[in-house]
This record gives sequence, C-alpha cells and structure tokens, in this order.
Amino acid sequence: MKKERVYYLDIVKVIALIMVFTCHFTRSLERNEVGFVCKVLPDEVCNLYLGSFGVTLFFIASGASLMYVYSDKLNLGYYIKKRFTGIYPMFWIAFFIATGISFFRNQSIQPQGIPKWKILYSILGFDGNALWWGPNYYQLGEWFLSVIILLYLLFPLLRIGVKKFPIVTLTGSLILLALCILFFHTKLPIECFVLARVAEFVFGMVFMEYVKKVQLWKAGIGVLGLILTAFINFSTVNVMIQTLIVGISGFLVLSWVGERLSGYQLVKNISLISGKYCYPFFLTHHYLLEWMTERFQGLTLSRSAVYLLYLFCFIVTVIVTRLLYEGNKQVLLFLNIQKR
Repeated sequence: MKKERVYYLDIVKVIALIMVFTCHFTRSLERNEVGFVCKVLPDEVCNLYLGSFGVTLFFIASGASLMYVYSDKLNLGYYIKKRFTGIYPMFWIAFFIATGISFFRNQSIQPQGIPKWKILYSILGFDGNALWWGPNYYQLGEWFLSVIILLYLLFPLLRIGVKKFPIVTLTGSLILLALCILFFHTKLPIECFVLARVAEFVFGMVFMEYVKKVQLWKAGIGVLGLILTAFINFSTVNVMIQTLIVGISGFLVLSWVGERLSGYQLVKNISLISGKYCYPFFLTHHYLLEWMTERFQGLTLSRSAVYLLYLFCFIVTVIVTRLLYEGNKQVLLFLNIQKR
C-alpha cells in the first residue's frame, strides 16, 4: 500500500532550494562584476552562510525521506536502480546540453590542456568536487551532487544501523564528524566531504523512524538552537559545528510550521510539484544564473532591478527545469526504463 505523503519534508526542501538559489544569484552577480545596491536575502543566517543552511536542510530532509520510503523493507537491487535512474540520465542530459551551449558561446568546451580522461568525473557526477584538484569538464551539479550520491550509496548500511542500533548509529555519526573536524585537512573544504555530512543525514533518518511528528516543545528547542547560533558563532571553531546546530534547529522549526500548513491545498500542490522538480531545478539553476546575470556586467542594479532580475532568473529556471524533467521522462520511456 502506498504511503501517505509527508508534505512538510517537501516544504523543507523547497525552502532549502530557495536559499541555495538566492545565494547563488548573489554570487553570480559578483562573479560577473554586476553592482547591486541590495541583496535579495542576507548572506548569513544565524552566522551560517545561507547556501550552507539550505544544503544542511536538504541533507536532513533527504535522510528523512529515504527512511520514510524504505523503513519497512529495502530491496537493494531495486533501490540502486531507482537511485541510478533518478539521478544519472537527467544529469547526463543536462550536462550534454550545457556543454553544447558553452561550446557555441565560447567556441570551446573548456580551457585547453585538460586531459580527456577527466570526462570520467563528469560521467560519474563528481566533477564539482574534483575541481579542487584542477580544472575538468565541469558544467553543473557542483560538489553537492557527488556528496548526495555517496550518501545514497551509504543509506542501505545506515538504515540497518538506524533500525537496530539507533543511538549507536547516531553517536557514531557524530564521532565520525568529530574525527573529520580534527583530522580532515585537504584542498577539499570539510563541508564538501561526504563523511562530514553523515551526521545530518543520519539525524534525518532517526527523526523519521522514531520521531516523525514535531510537537511545540521540540520546535521550541529548534528556536533556542537558532537563537544560540545567532549570538555564538561556532564557525570560529569549525564550520560544521555551526552547520549541524543550525541545520537541526532549522529543520525542527520548519517541520513544525510545515506540519501545520500541510492541510492547505496550496501547500499540498507545492509539495507535489517540488517532489518532481527539486532535482532538475538544482541541476539547471547555477548554469542559468551565470548565463543570465553576465548580461549586466559593468552595471549597478537598483533595488527594483535586483528583484526584477531575480524574479526573471527564477521564472526562466522553472521553465527550463520543466523542460528538462519532461525531456528526461521521454528519454526514460524511449529506453523502456520508465513505465507509461
């Protein structure tokens, strides 16, 4: 029997995606040397970078979503096929189109001298993280894609731990984070390292398996956590401490609010739409933002112009997201991977 949809998880993901989109909009303006008199949203919330806040919310919600779907049983073969077909075909389609557009815009695919074998990074979806060790054929997806892929691969093992030894598994994930903070020192930032993100993912899993509903007092703990991090910047010790506290606190508050809004049909509709389009939106937004904001290079945008450009970029991204989703759907149908 099909499970009832948990609408507040989709609401959290939508809010997370808007946070990431908004901070990428600001960064795109800066990279393209576009002046602006204001920002759509502040760069930091509770002393945490807005994009990092969105990412941690997404990791927690993703762990919760998977645990909700696969709590009763998990067929490993079906699970791997489902994750593979849900991630890679759409990524490859988007990557191919973005590479083609870049080729015609720049008369080249990437700077000269990149070894051809590095295309493997892009085929696997790991090119965003691999950029820390030199240029490759990266176009879209960023570091987040490789981390979420690895977390999906770890999920079956983590699920066993959460089902049988929840306290040990959660404690172990925190110890793993502590070890990363103490010993992980490479070119790759710690927040882009998958083992440092397991604790957030596991928290979402444990939450969905043993809590699921957020009472007012739990939301109150979340509020206290946000107040604490607004006055104390744990990032001065390590950014992952701030990330974990803000992420969990924000998730508790937003889940409580989302639960109470889930009865409204508009919220349900947004939830259903976001379930389809979050991933293609993630794939398309950064590339499109860079492309559209570069048209304003050298200008200084007024407040109204900033908001108008932001709205236009958002609408265009939504349209392209829909086209990518439908295109991927047709490809899967053609290859007989997805049923009609």
